[in-house]
Amino acid sequence: MVRAKDMTKLQIDPRYLLIMLLPVVVLIVSEYLLGTFGDTSVHLEGLELKDQSRLIELSARYRFLAALFFFGGATVSVTAIFVFELYSRHTRRSILTTIVGIVGIIVVSLSFSTFEPDWMPAGFESESLLGLNLFHALLIPASLAGCEAGGSLPDGCDQQGAYFAMDYLLDRANMLTSLSAGAVIAGMVLALSRPAHIGRSTHPNLETEAQILKTAQEATQRYLYSSGILLTTGMVLMLSWMSWPGDAILNDDMRKAHAELVSSLSIYRGVTYSILILSYYLPVSLILKVRIDAFHDAVATAGKPELAEDVAGFDIQRIATLDALKAIIAIVSPILTGAIGSFGGLAGFGG
Repeated sequence: MVRAKDMTKLQIDPRYLLIMLLPVVVLIVSEYLLGTFGDTSVHLEGLELKDQSRLIELSARYRFLAALFFFGGATVSVTAIFVFELYSRHTRRSILTTIVGIVGIIVVSLSFSTFEPDWMPAGFESESLLGLNLFHALLIPASLAGCEAGGSLPDGCDQQGAYFAMDYLLDRANMLTSLSAGAVIAGMVLALSRPAHIGRSTHPNLETEAQILKTAQEATQRYLYSSGILLTTGMVLMLSWMSWPGDAILNDDMRKAHAELVSSLSIYRGVTYSILILSYYLPVSLILKVRIDAFHDAVATAGKPELAEDVAGFDIQRIATLDALKAIIAIVSPILTGAIGSFGGLAGFGG
C-alpha cells in the first residue's frame, strides 16, 4: 500500500533489482580466472634495490596517498549524489527495497579485497601476483610516522613499516569501493523506477510517459558517467600501489620486466571494470529501449510527434553519434586508464 504523500514519488519494481546480481557474477568470474590461471608464487630471484630506494619509496608512497585521496573524494561524491536522489525522489518502500539490495552487494563485494577473495586458496594475496618479496624488501624497512610511539596507528604496526600502511589503507579503500559501487549500480537500476501511482498494468497519458522516459534517460547517463569516474579513479589508485616498489629495483632488465607485469595486470583489471559497467548498464538500457519504442508507437498512433521531439535523447541521430560516443568513452575509461599507465604516461605510474 503506497502512502498518500508518496504518490508523486518514484518506486522501483523489486524484480529489477536482480540486475544488481550481474556485476557480482562478473566479479566472481574475474577473480576465478585470476586466482586459478594466474601465478601467485611470483618471486624475484637475486633481487637488489637501488641505493636511493628510500627516496624512491617515499615518492611512490606520496603518489599512492594522492591517488587514495582522489579516489576517496570520487567515492564520497557519487555516493552523496545517490543518497540525495534516493531519499528525495523515492517512496519509503522503494528506499527500503533498494537498501536491502545494496547491503547484499556490499556483503558480497567485501568478501573480496583488491585481488584477495576469501574463497580463494591461502596465499592468494594481491602482492603475491607481483612478487611479495619485492614489496617486503622495500616497504617493511620504510619508516611510518603513525607507527612510532605516540602515533595514531598501533605502536610498531607489527614492525611492517610502509607495508602496514599499504595494507591498512587498501582495506579502507575496499570499504569505500563497496559502498560507492553499490550506489552507482543501484542508481542505474533505479532509472527504471515509475511514479508510485502508476502500476504495472496502468498506462499513463503520453505527456506523463514522455517525462518519465526523459527522467530515466537522464539518470542512466548520470550514473554511467559516475561509474566511469569511479572506476577510472579506482584504476589510478590500483596503478599507484602496484607500481609502488618497482622503480627501486636495481637490475634494469628485472625492473622493466616487473613494469610489464604491472602493466598487464592493470589492463586485466581495466577490462574487468569495463565489463562490470556493461553488466548493469546494458540491461537497463535495453529495458528503456523497449519502453521508448512502445512510446514512439503510441505517439505515432496518437498523431503527436511533437511529444517525442520535446524529450531529450529521443533523436535517433543524436543517440547514434554524440551520446553513443560519450557512453563508449565512459564504459572503456578503466581500460584506457590501464593502457595509459602501461606506457608510463599516468603521472609516473607503470614504471
